Amino acid sequence: MRAAPARQRLGSGKVMHLGEDIMLARHGERITELRQDRKHDITIARLQGGRTDWASNKLVDMTPRITDSPVARMGRLADDFKADKLSIKREEARFLAKVGAVWGGVVVALGAGILWMTYNTANPELLQAMMTTPGF
Repeated sequence: MRAAPARQRLGSGKVMHLGEDIMLARHGERITELRQDRKHDITIARLQGGRTDWASNKLVDMTPRITDSPVARMGRLADDFKADKLSIKREEARFLAKVGAVWGGVVVALGAGILWMTYNTANPELLQAMMTTPGF
């Protein structure tokens, strides 16, 4: 048994999500606004009187799922990141990448400075004594 597609194509070229169809069937004329929550893949309807209701844009597949390969999971993760469906936003990921790059640069600069200072100011006899001292 295969799951039905989550979207239907309308005559005008507009895509109708499954959740919109469910909301229309449930509430009909009482709907004042429909919106899509792409992150959770649901349709949210605001009803007259201020109440809200939601429906999933997917049908649950009753067949057991075959485990995906890591490559397929990473591809799906990349697609979800592009569609901004993950818990971390693109802007946050970019900011963290920039902070990581700056921090990496600071660490490399400090390490290079320490090595340079050690090379220029170290006493060779002291270094030899430190290297040949028996351990604990």
